[in-house]
Amino acid sequence: MAMLTANHLSDQSRARVILMLGAPGSGKGTQSSWLSKQFGIPCLSTGEILRTEAKRNTPAGFRLRQILATGALVDDDMVCAVVGARLQREKPENGLILDGFPRTVQQACFLDSLLADLGLPRPTVIDLEISKEGLLRRLAGRRQCAVCGSVYNLISRPSRRGSRCETDGGALVQRDDDTEGVILHRMEEYEAFSAPLIDYYKTANYHRVTADRDVNAIAKDLLSALSMPARFTLSSAA
Repeated sequence: MAMLTANHLSDQSRARVILMLGAPGSGKGTQSSWLSKQFGIPCLSTGEILRTEAKRNTPAGFRLRQILATGALVDDDMVCAVVGARLQREKPENGLILDGFPRTVQQACFLDSLLADLGLPRPTVIDLEISKEGLLRRLAGRRQCAVCGSVYNLISRPSRRGSRCETDGGALVQRDDDTEGVILHRMEEYEAFSAPLIDYYKTANYHRVTADRDVNAIAKDLLSALSMPARFTLSSAA
């Protein structure tokens, strides 16, 4: 996949915190991973943090394992406790990118307090906005290797081996949650719970970026929103 690479990056000693908002399938993971490489700061997702913490032999890890084992939703207090423990432990002095946290206003208030305690600035918020049509087109074309889990897309990232994985030859299948009905339901749920969070951040350093486009166009707007240099070149990125 071709992605933009910024030349003459700004002073990376200046800490920054970037929040990536957007519906499932809007491209948060792709853009977060790329920005992480450009700035040299870690990218953390809520799912990754919860899974990692659940493996730790701590009271929070034990409670989290119990919650995840039942399939119940992890409440705000637990999510905040787990994210807070992770950031206090790692102390990302140069900043970080958060994908999937916060999800509620309560979590956002907690994050503001946590960042202040860590000596980090309030976040720059990137809201990747995608239409229902764009989301359907993107997710309906997604295929995943049944063996290794590698993800392809019939439109933007087809496998060079057709219906087989390039890595191990496994069959490429459509995920159960990538059907049209499920996709639309997920988007409606996201819009409902995200509206108060977006209102909370609109008075801060908030940038809405249209995600119904090529990854290069999205990346260029991200550079602008994050006050990165306007000069760029194309390179190949996974």
